[in-house]
Amino acid sequence: MPVQTATPTLSNTDPLAPVALPTGDRSQTVPSASVARRILVVEDDPALRDLIADVFAFEGYFVTEAADEDTMLRATQFANDKADEHFDLVVLGLQAHGVFGIDTLARLRDSGCRTPAIVLAAQPKSKLAERINELDALFLEKPFALENLRIVANHVVHARKCGFGQSV
Repeated sequence: MPVQTATPTLSNTDPLAPVALPTGDRSQTVPSASVARRILVVEDDPALRDLIADVFAFEGYFVTEAADEDTMLRATQFANDKADEHFDLVVLGLQAHGVFGIDTLARLRDSGCRTPAIVLAAQPKSKLAERINELDALFLEKPFALENLRIVANHVVHARKCGFGQSV
């Protein structure tokens, strides 16, 4: 079962403002489903997954975390079955020889999920970037600045909410 992370009471709505991580537990409050932006963070490294989840929780997102492909697919299927619980964005950490691969993103798309995705990968190979683009996702090379991830994610979600396409 995916880990659900609630949003802290503080929220920074300016997408260009610097990231400031909250102190304490990020599960202090739960936003209403009608106004919450929902994000799925898929990363097998627990420390990186927690850090990314903290940044987005502070931004006002309702965060679901997944450590593996099966959990990711179950979470997206569950969200697709509930009209008011869809994800606004998927952040997917790609590992060269680990749990995830480009096939994970392909399986996500094959499952019917058209949610915008940002892929985090250490391999700056042009063929990988081309394949990610073919799968209708954005590519952010590891290592990356959390600020860059935050800005790109906020712009993608905002563009989708404004009706500029179902996926990016």
